Amino acid sequence: MAHPDARRLSGAPPAVVRIVVPFEVAVGLSDAACELPGHGWVTAAHARAIMTAPGSVWQRLAVDVDSGRALELSTDRYTPTREMVEHVRAVDGVCRAPGCQVPADRCDWDHLVPWPLGPTRTTNGDSLSRGCHNGKTAGIWKVQPVADQGISWTTPAGRDYITYPKDWREALADPGSDAPTAHSSAPELDDEPPPF
Repeated sequence: MAHPDARRLSGAPPAVVRIVVPFEVAVGLSDAACELPGHGWVTAAHARAIMTAPGSVWQRLAVDVDSGRALELSTDRYTPTREMVEHVRAVDGVCRAPGCQVPADRCDWDHLVPWPLGPTRTTNGDSLSRGCHNGKTAGIWKVQPVADQGISWTTPAGRDYITYPKDWREALADPGSDAPTAHSSAPELDDEPPPF
């Protein structure tokens, strides 16, 4: 049965909207906030209205219970598949360079270990804003993978930084928290419908 708000949305133009909805929210057992990666937060009611709107397509992004990180896809060619790019963007949340907050959906796919030495796999892919990607490619930043899907960044001055993929459990558990995360902090939520 369609959500009551789905009728109101039926006249809206088609769009691709990626929304992270925990299973408990999707089935109505929780009213936790849900994230529109790269855009912000919506209430559980808004998420269910988006999910049940006519023409909505659901994709499942399995998340590891212990780490909060997504699982891997791979290919044997240089260019990643669309699904791989979407996967890496979902995992990263924002650009993986230190301090950069460009949303991952506006970032380039980057081979952490350059291809063909490094395979085209989600575990060797990261999201980098164009400026950060150009800096890495030019050798300004020295990068290497480290444990727990981390990326070690060394500046020309010799300073070291490590970035990690987004922890979706942390982001979804307390979207109103002022505590900073590795990649994002969530804004305050209100009950107004999203601006689309």
